Amino acid sequence: MSSTVLIIGAGAAGLMAARELSARGHAVTILEARNRAGGRMHTIHSTAFTVPVESGAEFVHGKLPLTFQLLAEAGIGHTPVEGRMIEVRKGRWHRQNQFIEGWDTLMEHLQSLQQDMTVREFLDRHFQEPRYEELRRSVQRFAEGYDGADINKASVLALRNEWEKEETEQYHITGGYERLTDYLITQCVRQRCSLHFNTPVQRISWQQGRVEVTTGDERSFTADKVIITVPLGVWQQAHDKSNIDVVPAIDQQLAAFRQIGFSAVIKVSLEFKQPFWQEYEKELGFIFSEEIFPTWWTQLPHPVPLLTGWINGPQAISFAQTSPEKMLQYALYSLAGIFGLPLVFLEQQLVASHITDWGADPFSLGAYSYDMLSSKAARQFLQQPVAGTLFFAGEALYEGAHPGTVEAALASGAAVAAKLMGSLANT
Repeated sequence: MSSTVLIIGAGAAGLMAARELSARGHAVTILEARNRAGGRMHTIHSTAFTVPVESGAEFVHGKLPLTFQLLAEAGIGHTPVEGRMIEVRKGRWHRQNQFIEGWDTLMEHLQSLQQDMTVREFLDRHFQEPRYEELRRSVQRFAEGYDGADINKASVLALRNEWEKEETEQYHITGGYERLTDYLITQCVRQRCSLHFNTPVQRISWQQGRVEVTTGDERSFTADKVIITVPLGVWQQAHDKSNIDVVPAIDQQLAAFRQIGFSAVIKVSLEFKQPFWQEYEKELGFIFSEEIFPTWWTQLPHPVPLLTGWINGPQAISFAQTSPEKMLQYALYSLAGIFGLPLVFLEQQLVASHITDWGADPFSLGAYSYDMLSSKAARQFLQQPVAGTLFFAGEALYEGAHPGTVEAALASGAAVAAKLMGSLANT
């Protein structure tokens, strides 16, 4: 039994769901608010840069099964990320593998933990002594800098599970994530999906077995079912006219969306005339510091003189409404502090820059999800369709070992497509 399906959002989850459904004969229409596909995957081509630049997702965090399957299908290459991890504290450089006092004790407490609590509560309960100051700082930096999590809200059990399943190898996709996006779009078009860009959804009117979607330009689309893949930040933006209006209301689902954490990210890409950092560390991969932009990485093994800076989590939120020009200044100040270089030298060396504030992006309002104490129950609730008609997908609804990734979004899209087809088989 076939069905007509509307998919809201042409990011990884929406494209994956469209590919699976259209391959099995369902008539699929994708509505995308942006003028492009990919969502939080966005590879930028600018004549100012000598290489494509990732303003959104950049790494493949391990040999992730669905991502690697798609790359193999499409014949897209990947390159292992190389380079040493360096931590800069008070002007001194340290190799990241140096032992931190209390780390073994931390892991013992985590392994024996039975009841969930926030990361802050966990650290306050077990590691208040001054000798654990460095340990606390390291845990907070990881939770906030990597997961984008507010440690006052983030689940410590989720952090433990992430550490237990963490992949050590990371990869760059040859040519950038846009090649994966393009591959999925090509498959969807070949399978006769209909794609509409610059089509923000304003209203979803529904009853069991029937959906009508109204867009910003007052067009109307109808279908038997709808899969909604808009990012978590859109659902969490309360009482704002840019929100999607759902009629009848789905108050329980909206409440559940607010039980999942969502991070803000500011990402800056800077290309210089020369890779001046090689004078400090020939094989520099990642830098972790105490600067405004605390995290930086190179493109090793690619020799391009490009540095990427990253502010995540609560710190990124604190820079809301800051102009790109001011954020560029903060980025250069940060590098000056890390390398002990004059600001004027960095300004003279700079040949190209690009800054993306995902928290300010109106169609995402953030970057990726993290677990709070009630997130697992909220996800399980949201994974259930509403009256067999409204389905939700996206990286925030993924259950698995790779949260907050493109893999998570792809897997969620595939899972919701299977669930929708299963619901048809049972009717």
